[in-house]
Amino acid sequence: AADSAAFSLLLQITENKLRQIFGTQGTITDLQLKYTPDGKFRQFCFVGYSSEAEAQAAIQHFDNTCIQTSRVRVESCAALGSESKPQSWSKYAKDGKRNPVKQKAEGAVSEASELTGAKTQVGKSDKKGSKVDLILGKHKNDPEFQEFLQAHDKTRTLWGNDLGLNGLVGTAAVNGKDDEDGAETETGPAPTETDDSGVDAYAGENEEASVGRKEPQPGVKLAEKPISDLEYMKSLIAEKPSSAATAAIAKKSTATKSSLDLFTIKIHNVPYNTKRQEVVKFFKPLKPYSVRLPGKVHGFCYVGFKTERDMAKAMLKNKSFIKGKQVFFSDFTEKNKVTKAAKKGEAPPSSSPHAATSANTKWKQQNNTIANEDNISESGRIFFRNLAYTTTEEELRQLFEQFGPVVEINLPVDKLTRKIKGFGTVTFMMPEHALKAFNTLDGTDFHGRLLHLLPGKDIDKTDPQKDLDEDDAGLSFKQKKVLKLKQNAQKSIGWNTLFLGPNTVADLLAQHFKTSKEKILDTTDGGSNAAVRLALGETQIVIEMKQFLEEEGVRLSAFDAPAKKRSNTVILAKNLPAATEVPELTPIFSRFGPIARIVLPPSGVTALIEYCDPSEARQAFKKLAYSKFKTAPLYLEWAPQEVFTKAMNGEVIIPKTDTKVEQEKSEPDEKEQPQKKAEEPQAEDVDEEPEPNTTLFLRNLNFKTVKETVEKHFQHLGTVHTVEIAKQKDAQDPRKFNSLGYGFIQFKKADVAEHALKNLQLTQIDGNAVELKRSDRVLKTQDNDKAQRRLGIAKKQTGTKFLVRNIPFQAQYHEVRDIFKTFGELRSLRIPKKATSGSGDKAHRGFGFVDYMNKAEAKRAFEALSASTHLYGRHLVLEWCANDDSQDVEEMRKRTAAKFGDTQAPTAAKRSRKAFFDLEGNVKQAPDDDDEDEE
Repeated sequence: AADSAAFSLLLQITENKLRQIFGTQGTITDLQLKYTPDGKFRQFCFVGYSSEAEAQAAIQHFDNTCIQTSRVRVESCAALGSESKPQSWSKYAKDGKRNPVKQKAEGAVSEASELTGAKTQVGKSDKKGSKVDLILGKHKNDPEFQEFLQAHDKTRTLWGNDLGLNGLVGTAAVNGKDDEDGAETETGPAPTETDDSGVDAYAGENEEASVGRKEPQPGVKLAEKPISDLEYMKSLIAEKPSSAATAAIAKKSTATKSSLDLFTIKIHNVPYNTKRQEVVKFFKPLKPYSVRLPGKVHGFCYVGFKTERDMAKAMLKNKSFIKGKQVFFSDFTEKNKVTKAAKKGEAPPSSSPHAATSANTKWKQQNNTIANEDNISESGRIFFRNLAYTTTEEELRQLFEQFGPVVEINLPVDKLTRKIKGFGTVTFMMPEHALKAFNTLDGTDFHGRLLHLLPGKDIDKTDPQKDLDEDDAGLSFKQKKVLKLKQNAQKSIGWNTLFLGPNTVADLLAQHFKTSKEKILDTTDGGSNAAVRLALGETQIVIEMKQFLEEEGVRLSAFDAPAKKRSNTVILAKNLPAATEVPELTPIFSRFGPIARIVLPPSGVTALIEYCDPSEARQAFKKLAYSKFKTAPLYLEWAPQEVFTKAMNGEVIIPKTDTKVEQEKSEPDEKEQPQKKAEEPQAEDVDEEPEPNTTLFLRNLNFKTVKETVEKHFQHLGTVHTVEIAKQKDAQDPRKFNSLGYGFIQFKKADVAEHALKNLQLTQIDGNAVELKRSDRVLKTQDNDKAQRRLGIAKKQTGTKFLVRNIPFQAQYHEVRDIFKTFGELRSLRIPKKATSGSGDKAHRGFGFVDYMNKAEAKRAFEALSASTHLYGRHLVLEWCANDDSQDVEEMRKRTAAKFGDTQAPTAAKRSRKAFFDLEGNVKQAPDDDDEDEE
């Protein structure tokens, strides 16, 4: 763990002093000094470090050393809930040996066992009680003892001494004790008069209580009687209610008040020193009927209202503030009724029909709350908090990706301090992975702090836009389209980065040549076609854009290859209106956070916006995707990872040129040349597409056999295209896959597969005799390295001829020639035509071959036109050809067959079987016709 605990610290030590001392051994993420509830320092603390290595170094350095005048002990903290954690000895710890609550509970258990034990212990306790009674009886008539009891009486009045009631209180106290023992003593006339006066004053409705009352003489006034001052005061006290009667009346009024069925609100998070008048003032103009503030427990109170309407109005003040502290309300009416019934010993109010209905309503509300509560097993979303402020998103991603693929991590950043807020959310692709991460990581140590996890809210439920459906009849077609684009904005789509719309190209050309768009597209005066002008203009603009981006430190090769990972801070804004400037983009994107840099070419069509924080970049992407900018929507996409060659501080991230390639070019060795020559035919063999009927089924494989073992076992026969071993997820650990004991292997050549089927039957692989069978299954390779190598070979110059694919069918021969002749003298331009009847002389097959006179012109045309050149809205795709034309056609046929093989294979097989049985004389011609139609 990255936490350490220091004991035996000085009482006067401060947190800043400890940070200075322990900060010498690493980065401190958390430091807590422990105090008692009274504010007394307990002389120990917890120190959290960013890594476990730093924590161990601090333990070795500070353990058994002196801080000022105290020798301290430093040791590693046990994990939360760990069985290896030693038992606490402090009385302030909940599980401590000296905890008074724990000792009281243990004492209660032992006392209960003693009561059910021997009778001798009961006798001893009776003797102790009898001794107390003897002492009280001995001093019962002692006036000093009665004065002592009067001074310690809680119910006495402040003017008791002046009224001469000392003897009454003391006598009542002693008599009360005697009554408990069952003895009757004479109390004298004073208590009788007091009791009678109390009944006369406040129980006049009861006729039986008025019997025996002494009526005063009507003719003689009390002041004229020959009595002493003391007797006069006693007579006045007799006419007024006694303290006992007053308490009885107050108790009666309280009982009447508590018997009412009030509508009660429980207020949580009440400030410590809140008074009743402040609560009443808080609810003005409403008047609460009752306000209860518990005396021993603080932090909440109860407010009762007579009507449900008043309670509803009071509930509107929920989440308001009392003395600067936010309070929260909850309906406590039903619980209050149950509590009252339990105190009176009556049945709970749910026994009545009305109460049963209210109880059922309560259960329905509870069930609805549980149903609406987000579950990790459904949403796959976790909320985490108590993070160190030095934690990065990459570290969190590494932590959570141990349990499964992570879709998104949101880590909010404070806009003022530019530090994380210490909490965030993570969304897993599979909910079961989120559940496993929640059960494993909750309460664990992460960078010196205890990681606290909670179920996160589902985005689909919190976002109102998610509730809208594309099939909603209330939405227009435009709204449905915008909604669909918004939902698909986060998906990584392989858009062309340097794409320019025809309208943008025309605007830029008119601006560059200082003319109008009409003259750019007008061909009445002669010259090239308008489509050719736009294609060549787009090519020129793209070349200038590429040069500008390279000068600004953008790695253009990242856009050519399919992006494995996308950046989380760089946004690519494409297809902007022509002549867009940086001051126009800055206020739009800077609303969500500080921008590190904006790279915008002079054409103002494509921009790269880099944010300082990933969370702010994601927020900007979600809010601005497909929003209106000038006269067009904003097309946003996440840029590839490591798109810049230099960081914001100028540090080089990725060099523009590969150093290995430069070394090979600058220092060619004679020994390496024959190796390259030997490797070239092997690479060509690997890149060829497999022939039909080259897949074999492997049975009885060892469960520990891997793909590399199978490939190594068969590679002496010939080139292996791919190997697949059938697997399934482990029930106990979904991240692992278990072999099913069978698989498939596909060779490049059909004769190699035939040879393996005949000669390697029951061959031994990892101790198992493997059976081979022919299979019709088509395997798709998943080797990205081979795909990248083929892509590199396609862009590697082989001569002066290259293949042009995706030519629009409406494009004419002279239009294609006008585009390519701009870069040099052409030797030939060949566009194959369709062989089907009725297609016309001008119908071609959508591809062609361009051959230049020299390699330099061919290379210049290839680099310029392969970036982003569109003819009639279709992107021209260029690939270098081999030296033989027949090989080029064969290669193209194989690629076409591989592309459409999955959808047209059953149809082709059906046609071939039908031709074999029905047309015996044309068996060989039918497949050729089908191939021509497919191509």
